[in-house]
Amino acid sequence: MQIALQMAAVLFGSSLLAFGVDAFLSPYHLIDGGMIGIGLLLNYHYGLLPGLAVLVISAPVFACVLFYDKTLLLNALNGLLVSSLLIDLFAPASDWFRLGILPHTIIGGWLIGMGVGVMLAYRTNSGGSDLIGQLLSDRTGVPAAVFILLFDLAVLLAGLAVIGPVRTLYSMLAIVIVFAATMRYSRRKSLGRSIHLFLKK
Repeated sequence: MQIALQMAAVLFGSSLLAFGVDAFLSPYHLIDGGMIGIGLLLNYHYGLLPGLAVLVISAPVFACVLFYDKTLLLNALNGLLVSSLLIDLFAPASDWFRLGILPHTIIGGWLIGMGVGVMLAYRTNSGGSDLIGQLLSDRTGVPAAVFILLFDLAVLLAGLAVIGPVRTLYSMLAIVIVFAATMRYSRRKSLGRSIHLFLKK
């Protein structure tokens, strides 16, 4: 039963995350930090597939975590593979609509944070900085969302020269919203209730 719930969380969470990235952040060249943020920066600057980039740059993180928590690593592997695949598959969504940079920032941040939170609630994640955040949370008791926020801000500052100051400010807002949504949805609850709360928004 636990495995089935984790897989459902991976599919639901990864879909929200990928759609938030592709349909809302990508059209305005915003980033949400972490490994996905690095993947987006590589996409904006070099035209690389962001999902594939995330998969490649997450490999060293998985190699390090292997020595600390093999179970957590295996749980995260599914999330990494599915979310990376969906980010590239959902790429056409970047051309579907334009609501303005502020609505895209808010909606994209909330979708991504909800996706990350749902996966964290079921002991899985999208790999990379989310995996490190969950590992550190297990060791310290500090919510994983706090560590993820710190990683996201570090990547955002590193990408300032690529996306410019205006997009950096909007991206910072997106990161704060991701943090708030991750905190809300990472508390363990039934997956059905998570979906219900999302649809009520």
